[in-house]
Amino acid sequence: MLSRARYILLNAYHILIDGLFDAVPILLAFMVLSFGAGKEAVGLIVSLGTAAGTAAGLGTLFLARKLGFMQTIALVTAVCGAGFCAGTFSGNIIAAGLCFILAVTGYNVFHNIAFSYLTLHTERRRLGRVMSDFTAIGDVGRIPLVSLAAFAAAYSFAGFPGWRAVCLVYGAAALFAALWLVLSCRGEHPEQQEEAAPGRSFPSFAMFRERNISLSMLASILNAFSNDRIFTFLPLLLIAKGMDPKIIGSFALGFSVGSFLGKMACGRFVDNFGPRKVFVAAELLLTVLLCALIAVDQLALIVAIALLLGIVTKGTVPVIQAIITEPVREASAYGDVFSINSFLRGITNMLTPLLFGVIASTWSMDSIYAIMAVVAAVAVIPVLMMQQPDLGG
Repeated sequence: MLSRARYILLNAYHILIDGLFDAVPILLAFMVLSFGAGKEAVGLIVSLGTAAGTAAGLGTLFLARKLGFMQTIALVTAVCGAGFCAGTFSGNIIAAGLCFILAVTGYNVFHNIAFSYLTLHTERRRLGRVMSDFTAIGDVGRIPLVSLAAFAAAYSFAGFPGWRAVCLVYGAAALFAALWLVLSCRGEHPEQQEEAAPGRSFPSFAMFRERNISLSMLASILNAFSNDRIFTFLPLLLIAKGMDPKIIGSFALGFSVGSFLGKMACGRFVDNFGPRKVFVAAELLLTVLLCALIAVDQLALIVAIALLLGIVTKGTVPVIQAIITEPVREASAYGDVFSINSFLRGITNMLTPLLFGVIASTWSMDSIYAIMAVVAAVAVIPVLMMQQPDLGG
């Protein structure tokens, strides 16, 4: 069973890692304005960062075997902090991009090892609630860290640009957290990861022979296409609508609060109604909200939509975890499932920012969100094709 100390540790570092990760698009938007770069630069940087994180995610089992559970988390946190600190002194968008690529490299590693550990040590009937609580707690970091970054980056402090100050403070905090974890677990032996299949350090793709696993992964890919980059381009969408950059923080706050509420609610819905019903409802509602976001220009309505978008987009995170593990029968395969899922979503997230950046430059920001709306509706099809009944139905 899951120990209380380990659960607290996971949540504490989840708060930090998620908060820093989601602050990156906000800071990039202000860097683009500061350096005079094009909108496509944001898409390229996020794509390369996703590629680095995707590649690193495949090595989760290897790192867990070699370093152990807490040492792997410490490494991920230290790398993130180093990237933010280096970004403080970047003189152009290329240097800033390289720094942020480094900062987000370990994001998938952290979530793979955490999800696998939680799934292995949690009863199936409680998995939806545990996953929802864990993913929602990550938003405890998103709400203050992302909102603070959005507000502070718009100002300067004694001639020092706000986004540079945010990078410095966030980076120093992550490095301190990594150092504390290393010192606190000094002398411990690397922990053998029970969720890894014996003798392997990298995931096996043979599980795709199972039809339901293939369909669940396809649904996850489409979900990533329609959901994962909504927040990345939202600051630029608001600027394109003629809004003052200083009010972006209000939108970020609404989205972050919605994310927290959605994760808390959707995981509990999974335990009561099953992951597939919850997923279908969330994706169809997302389609409607994205269309509404394109149509409206009033600040109050946009903030309200941001709250609802946070609920249905981030709320599907624990739902997806439940869907992809539903067909799995062997505990040793959980590590493979989460690593492969993050790999496939990573490839999707690597390509979509680049694609969306080109679309924004060629057509408009509205075109990006129209495409997301269509894909969100299509995402329900593979879930409806799955033959196995819901765990909660």
